[in-house]
Formats: sequence, structure tokens, C-alpha cells
Amino acid sequence: MRPLIGITTSFDGKQQRLDETYVQAVTQANGQPILLPLVTSAPEAFQLCHLIQGLIIPGGPGILKNSIGDFPKELEPVHPRRWKSDNLILDVAIERNLPILGICYGMQLLNVRAGGSLYSDVEKQSANAFVHSEKRGATNHDLEINPDSFFVEVWDSILTEVNTRHLQAVCDTGHDYIVSARSSDGTVEAIERSDRTHIGVQFHPERMSAFSLFKNLIQQAENYSDVT
Repeated sequence: MRPLIGITTSFDGKQQRLDETYVQAVTQANGQPILLPLVTSAPEAFQLCHLIQGLIIPGGPGILKNSIGDFPKELEPVHPRRWKSDNLILDVAIERNLPILGICYGMQLLNVRAGGSLYSDVEKQSANAFVHSEKRGATNHDLEINPDSFFVEVWDSILTEVNTRHLQAVCDTGHDYIVSARSSDGTVEAIERSDRTHIGVQFHPERMSAFSLFKNLIQQAENYSDVT
């Protein structure tokens, strides 16, 4: 059986949503995607997380916690209900040591939970930073991978450029996380936890048909299910 991969969803106050490309990426990597509803309590999160063998936290709005500087006017803060739900789910996922892939908002959330900080607007706050938001005219940019990282073993080396769709970015990494990759302007593009169970990326691999990160998650989920 294919491992079950939970994917959290966005929330605008009325609807939960998920771009279909996340589902397609998990399916392409031979996993079984499950869209997770918002939860409001630890018991709900516990029950959901005991159904899955891996977790994806996808892109989303802006994060206020541990953000440095003025918040961009064009960036909507994450809805409190989604923030609560994502954190409740992560509480259980981390306790169970589930493999996790954080994408854009998801990477930033992993970093903040570990005590790291974020630039509220990396273009304005980090010296020599590129424009990283499509809304401001950004295009693809290069990816410089840390040769000592686990990420270098996972990433498809043919892909030397990634897309860019963000205003916030990691400033200081959280406890037990290292920088796996940067763009040439120094902006953090990927992080990983030292035990290799968490990978976070600032770009959107699901929009690039870059399935290596999803395949790694599925492989880790298969190994996880073998021992539980």
C-alpha cells in the first residue's frame, strides 16, 4: 500500500483550499495524499496524525510570529484558525517524528516553531536581495546547495533554478535546523533538521514538476510505516 501523506490546507474564513498541484506531486511520487481538515483541539490532531505516515505543510499567507520589520501591505497574515490548526497538527507530527516537507509558508512555520526568525520583507531588509515575489516581477533564480547537507542527496541536480513566490524569508534558522540551500543573493531557499526528517523549501517544487523532494518524503514515510 502507498503511504498516506497528510496535506494541510489554506483557509480564508469561509473555505479550506489546496492547489491541486500538491496532490498531483504526491501521487506522482507514489504516495496517497489526504487533505487534512482544520482542527481545533489536540485530540482531533492526534486522531488525524495517527492516520498518516508523512506530512506536507504547503504554501500560505504571512507569518507574524518572530517576523522582523514592517509587514508588507500586500501580504495577508495567516488566518488564526489555520495558524492554530497547523500548530496543533505539527505538535503531534513532531512528537511522532513523522517525516515533514514544508513548502514556502510551511518552511517558515517549521523555522519559527524551532525558535528561528523571518524577514517580514526580504527584498527590503536583506542587503542585495533580489525581488522574490512574482507580484513584484520576480522570475526564476539560481539555487546554490550546501554540499554538506542532506538536501544535496535528495535534490535533482539537473534543476539549477527554482521559482520564487514569496515576500518573507528565513532570517535566523531555528534550533536543530541548518541552511541547505540559498540563492546567489544569500536568501535562504532550503533548510533541514539535523536528523533529516524535516526538509523545508522556500520555492514551490510542485509547480516545477520537481518530484525528488516528494519522492524522498514518500520513501521516509514507507520506512516509518515499517516500524510502527
